[in-house]
Amino acid sequence: MASPKHIGYAFLLEDSSGENVFTPEDLSPEQLEFMRVTREFVSKDFEPVRHDLEKLDRDLLRATLQKAGEAGLFMIQIPEEYGGMGLDLLSQMVVIESIAPTGGFSVAYGVQTGIGSEPILFFGTDDQKQRYLPRLATGEMIGAYGLTEPGSGSDALAARSTAVLSSDQTHYVLNGSKIFISNGGIADLFIIFAKVDGQHFTAFLVERDTPGFQVGGEEAKLGIKSSSTTALTFQDMKVPRENLLGEIGKGHKIALNILNVGRLKLGMGVVGGMKDALGRSVRYALQRKQFGKALVEFPLIQQKLAQIAACTYASESAAYRTAGSINQIIEDRSESESASLDKTLATLEEFSGECAINKVFDSECLAVAADEAVQIHGGYGFCEEYRVEATYRDARIARIYEGTNEINRLFIAGNLLKRTQTGRLALLQAIQQAQKAVLERLPDPPADSSPLGDILTAIPNAKRIFHLLVGLVSQKFLPNMEKIADEQEIMAAFADLIIQIYVLESITLRAVKRIRQGDPRSGLHQTVVRYQAIECFEKIDQLANRLIDSVFRDDARLTHRAIVRKWSHWPHLNRVELGRALARECIAAEGYPFVVQ
Repeated sequence: MASPKHIGYAFLLEDSSGENVFTPEDLSPEQLEFMRVTREFVSKDFEPVRHDLEKLDRDLLRATLQKAGEAGLFMIQIPEEYGGMGLDLLSQMVVIESIAPTGGFSVAYGVQTGIGSEPILFFGTDDQKQRYLPRLATGEMIGAYGLTEPGSGSDALAARSTAVLSSDQTHYVLNGSKIFISNGGIADLFIIFAKVDGQHFTAFLVERDTPGFQVGGEEAKLGIKSSSTTALTFQDMKVPRENLLGEIGKGHKIALNILNVGRLKLGMGVVGGMKDALGRSVRYALQRKQFGKALVEFPLIQQKLAQIAACTYASESAAYRTAGSINQIIEDRSESESASLDKTLATLEEFSGECAINKVFDSECLAVAADEAVQIHGGYGFCEEYRVEATYRDARIARIYEGTNEINRLFIAGNLLKRTQTGRLALLQAIQQAQKAVLERLPDPPADSSPLGDILTAIPNAKRIFHLLVGLVSQKFLPNMEKIADEQEIMAAFADLIIQIYVLESITLRAVKRIRQGDPRSGLHQTVVRYQAIECFEKIDQLANRLIDSVFRDDARLTHRAIVRKWSHWPHLNRVELGRALARECIAAEGYPFVVQ
């Protein structure tokens, strides 16, 4: 069996070590340099044209993307033999985080480096890679991804677009349409999904000037206005046979695998957006005076700053932990590039649950951060003159694309249960241990006077509550366990418990690592962990009781609630004091106080 640290969802089964978790403070000098270069690009090439891009000048959008290509921001993960740098996932992640404050432009960037090129990188033939990747790496060619159709939103595999092999077997004839295609108005190359003979879901590479291919007008969107979003139609479009991407009938492998890394990258981008919102809010609150005092002097404003900072820290900790775990496994490169890419795909699939966790949690944290940022700005936050207005609008899409958060929640829980039933994950043993512990006297936890020792002691109890609830609810559905998947409210509650445990452990392990390494800001790390832990503990209690109340009645309900209370003796934490302390650090830093230089 693989090492636990190489297994997705392993955090639910074992006590992780702070030494093994990757944190932003572990970024290399080279990765930090990519962060600096990206911020310089944003300042020099994006900010001067931001207002024009918000009006969606297509020529300007394309020109600005090409400047990003000239800066080397597209070629990070593309292998050297195809015109790239061949660097690791973390190097790409720091660029995504740093470009995130550009809003809609970051979407265009994300398509170019993600779904617009990764399907070719992972599934293309050598000829396809040689033809397209070098031009995508420089920005000479802009990519797009055509999956969603009018009748198949979240159910993307239910596509109706068709592909039929010509009688002379030289090309496929495609008919159909796509909607919500990012980069649609500026792209040169499209990855289009259609069903061969109306049955076999398959991907094709389609160039813009292909006869029968038509790009629709721009969507009038709520947010991300500086990105291009169009519909596509194709009528009797002839695609050369050599432009078939991957295998016939295996398009789902492309679509689902690319989603995994896309969800992680979205989570990382959200972190950059929250840091920007916090910085703008602090600086505004320092300048704005009411009743003779600066806004930052008001405790309720301070608590809002603390909440944004804590959300940002939690999202950042979880995102870098996940990216670091994936990166560590794929860093041991195989001898051949194809074997290495296969390993990367397998690793992304293994950690697909953690990728979805980041997508859900981080996008919902961004919603909180954007909302509070507008509130701090008051009426000015509703005006285009202040950037948080755009941040608020741009934030909304994060809970929709890369799979809606509802779909991701069902995936997180469903994937876990499927792995458990097939023996891929040893969750049954943990469930049995939790059930056995119900009958035993709960021993007093060992005294842990170390910093954050009380939080570290509480984390195993949170996992034990999850194990117990999974076991109790699953037994309720025997012998037809498959029916539990239809109970979406239960599945979503399971997913939210998993999310809270992952976040709680991620922030704690990050802080513990900083303490052990003598970080001068270790006290600040402890403060933010304790502040965020309050919310994690409250949500775990709420979710546990909701699950019990929705499945059990009468004495069984009361008994199970009592068992949960037995394990939910969380540390006493003062949210008011912690919030004020965290806000003071944000004010002193005039933004996010955990910036890695």
